[in-house]
Amino acid sequence: MKKTTPYRGQGHFGRGRPRRTAGILCAFLLLLAPLANSRHASAQEKSFLWKIRSGKNSIYVLGSMHFLKRESYPLKQSIEQAFDASKKLVLEIDLQSVTPQKTQQVTLEKGLFRDGTTLQQNVAKETYDLTEQRAREMGIDLRAMNPLKPWLVALTLTTMKLQKLGFDPGYGIDRYFAERAKRSGKSTGGLETLEFQLGLFDGMPRRDQEMMLRETLKELDRLDQGVEQIMQLWLKGDVGSLEEWLLAGMREYPEVHEKVIAERNRRWLPQIEKMIAQGESAMVVVGAAHLVGREGVIELLKQRGYTVEQL
Repeated sequence: MKKTTPYRGQGHFGRGRPRRTAGILCAFLLLLAPLANSRHASAQEKSFLWKIRSGKNSIYVLGSMHFLKRESYPLKQSIEQAFDASKKLVLEIDLQSVTPQKTQQVTLEKGLFRDGTTLQQNVAKETYDLTEQRAREMGIDLRAMNPLKPWLVALTLTTMKLQKLGFDPGYGIDRYFAERAKRSGKSTGGLETLEFQLGLFDGMPRRDQEMMLRETLKELDRLDQGVEQIMQLWLKGDVGSLEEWLLAGMREYPEVHEKVIAERNRRWLPQIEKMIAQGESAMVVVGAAHLVGREGVIELLKQRGYTVEQL
């Protein structure tokens, strides 16, 4: 997620600049990447955490990783200290108000075809055949997914692949801090709702949904290598390089980038500014893809005159 222009080359994971589809996949999934064990980090390295100041008021903004391993913990001391110093935790979605049952209900309401058609009838034969091949390689009977829209098939296959690699949303930073806030009695909040977030995918034109699925299928085999590279960049706090990995590919689809990243960043900005103005002691945790680039939350706050410090 520092190049700000689209990359159209054919580099490979692990060398040179990233393939454009690597950025698409990770950004679509709001950065489904692991976090390396912080005990291996150098003392000189930054973390993906910022302190935002205005006068005497300040808040913390942390770039999140949504899928981690158990051994990803403990996190860096600066991150833990920021949470301890905050009285309120603000996530993209307030996880205290979203039960697994509600998540399943909303996902199926938005992700199932309601007109009696199937995935096979809504994507090109080439796309469907590739989906069937990838599902078979993962030991999945695609017939069980045939009622699902392309965007949900893409998210489901990627989630299953990450879990096969050992990454679990139960160990994601959002879930980790939500559980800590619950135990410690901190108040929590959300910048948007589950319905809105899933609606971003469901509201995409059919061609973009199929593109999302097709690019995901092409990159599944390389996901482990891409995730490893992103992990190292996140751990070092390497904002410029991570921007290239996460956003360069998505910018080849400007309408998708605008809807999934830029528009939401602008929508969150007034909420974050209100917390600062009211002197709230808060830590805001959002996907790391939202914190990089000239349209990222950090740059937008700088433009608004706030003092921004990467910790």
